[in-house]
Amino acid sequence: METRPKASFFTIGCKLNQYETEGLKEHFRSEGFEVIPFGQEADVVVVNTCTVTAKGDRSSRQALRRAVKSSPGAIVAAVGCYAQISPRQLASIPGVGLVVGTSRREHLVELLRKRQEDPGDQPLVCRGKFSGFQSFDIVCFDRHTRAFVKVQEGCDNHCAYCIVPYARGSSRSRPLEEILRQVSQLVDRGYQEIVLTGVCLGSYGLDLSSGDQRVNLRELVKRLEELKGLARYRLSSIEPSYISEKLVGLLSNSPKFCRHLHIPLQSGDTEILEKMSRPYSAEEYRDLFWMLKTQMPDLAIGADVIVGFPGETEDHFQNTYRLIQNLPLSYLHVFRFSPRKGTAAYQMEDQVNDYTKKLRSQGLRELDRGKRTTFISSFLGRDLPVLFETSRDKQSGLLTGLTGNYIRVLAEGPDELMNRIVKVKLDRVQGKKVMAKIEPLGDC
Repeated sequence: METRPKASFFTIGCKLNQYETEGLKEHFRSEGFEVIPFGQEADVVVVNTCTVTAKGDRSSRQALRRAVKSSPGAIVAAVGCYAQISPRQLASIPGVGLVVGTSRREHLVELLRKRQEDPGDQPLVCRGKFSGFQSFDIVCFDRHTRAFVKVQEGCDNHCAYCIVPYARGSSRSRPLEEILRQVSQLVDRGYQEIVLTGVCLGSYGLDLSSGDQRVNLRELVKRLEELKGLARYRLSSIEPSYISEKLVGLLSNSPKFCRHLHIPLQSGDTEILEKMSRPYSAEEYRDLFWMLKTQMPDLAIGADVIVGFPGETEDHFQNTYRLIQNLPLSYLHVFRFSPRKGTAAYQMEDQVNDYTKKLRSQGLRELDRGKRTTFISSFLGRDLPVLFETSRDKQSGLLTGLTGNYIRVLAEGPDELMNRIVKVKLDRVQGKKVMAKIEPLGDC
């Protein structure tokens, strides 16, 4: 019996990268590969890289070196955003044999075979122009209860600090009917929750609209609402400038929409937001936040914040701190400004020193811990539906899952409740998680 070649994968970065890795796995399986865990000896090792920050660069390089060490005879391939922006830097890592940017990722197996036929002394580097929307039609996610569906790619905003438009190109949307077909297939396979994802999700459809034919995120959501069998859906990160009152009205009246939005803030100071080329003020973000909470009181809202942007003074930072302190945010993702070559902020004067960035990020992370606890505690004693995952919590051995508003829950219960939406009563806070009791009737 012929032995199938083995391939392993490792992902750095965002949920979109994770989605695309799942697509690569599925594609490799269809091409005759056996997918094995990263770290085991393989014939091919693929590292999906990130370059949003210097930390992402560093993690990507470390993962590639681990891949070379764990599979010394394998073809090690670097793919993704870092591979698109700095291919020669990755190609210089000893043992890396293939570097493929985001514009050519869908051709990875073809390029891999080309590399096998002609090993050569130098890595094969492939980075082309962006054209159209490219995505794998994934219908199976390894060890995941929620299914992710990529609906949009690229970004036209060009914020001063952001390398993403250069790594992924301009905004491109997936045809509406293709999305609905994939969601239907996932629902038929038993997935209870669908997460819509993209680089700039709010811009979905703007490149597809023409004349009287209007396509946008709201239209996509409306069509999702009509799909039979879909229990619930969630939106990934969405920019504040794309959240319209009509979209909020639709979401607030939906029984299927998970009460959770991640809305990047980046700074709570309007002067810094202008320097960042962000198209809103701190006051506009605040007003949007309260409009959302008024219409959906149980809504969890998370935010990204950057500290140490060039020219950020202590007064600027305190404005950010106070805004966040006064908003009932559910959680924060805090980033220290990382200069990315090729962006407008890279050449800006008044760079903030690393020590100041560290102190400011520590202050916001402490604030984040309090925000998380306050939000979670407000639901203690309440009954909420939870989608239990298909694997148990590693530390406690209990069932684990997420409420619609993104609270991580642990509960005692049988395996039969996995991949089911079950009503639980939230009992007590345990770190970032909540202990819960399953209601007697269970299903909801």
